[in-house]
Amino acid sequence: MKKILLPIDPSEYTKAAWKYVVEISKLQKAFVEGIAILDVLDIVEQAVTFFPLPQGTEGHIKKEEDLLVKARKKVEEELINFKEACKAENLRCQAKIMEGRPDFIIEKESLYNDLIVMGIRNFFHFETRNRPETSLKDILGYINTPVLAVPKTYKPIRKVLMTYDASAPSMKAIQRFVTMTKGMEYEIILLTKSDDEKAAMAEMEKLEDYLAHHGNRPVTKRWISHSLRKTVGKDYLDTVDMIICGKYSKSPVKEFFTGKFTNYLIDQNRVPVFIGQ
Repeated sequence: MKKILLPIDPSEYTKAAWKYVVEISKLQKAFVEGIAILDVLDIVEQAVTFFPLPQGTEGHIKKEEDLLVKARKKVEEELINFKEACKAENLRCQAKIMEGRPDFIIEKESLYNDLIVMGIRNFFHFETRNRPETSLKDILGYINTPVLAVPKTYKPIRKVLMTYDASAPSMKAIQRFVTMTKGMEYEIILLTKSDDEKAAMAEMEKLEDYLAHHGNRPVTKRWISHSLRKTVGKDYLDTVDMIICGKYSKSPVKEFFTGKFTNYLIDQNRVPVFIGQ
């Protein structure tokens, strides 16, 4: 993992994401690409609401220019802060402003990065909206790059929950995570949902053996036959520092990989989620 993408906005979520970027990039000696996004079309549309066209053309143009100037100034300040923070942490980095829809830009930039670290909530439209957006949900189904989505509070990674069902996506997520955190010490909880306890435990034993080759970390195995979301919500959201899950598919058959579980974690906004792609 040699290149990390950090979408930047003026929020506590980005501040928390930055702390994870520092930790991971130092472990991996990775380059960090910070991008601030200006959604010019959104600003134009917002200006129209103040001065409807065509009667309010002059006022609309003035409002649009004012919003763009303020937005550009703010993102430039954020990128200056980002570069200064990188320098203070001795991280190699690049900072740039990009124009367009945030989800489209992040999707495109993901092609040239090994990891995306971003807030579970994001505020790319800070000049036109007071509420967070759903950019994270928008991009998850369209990218193949792993995403570390974080709430607005940073916690050191000491205990992680790995959701596992012996499928390729869940295994790929775990492989990418343990590679990313090589050299880091933490406790692992393996959680699997299955109707067959014996088969599930056998698969988790194989996974435990695999994990042993990537570090001497304590592993606890747990099998359940009931609701994954209810179990995670009741037992783990407030007790672990990160949850690892595979990218969901559009199949309604497996709860691990429908949008329900991933979206549940995003909606809860309580613990960082590493979504392996």
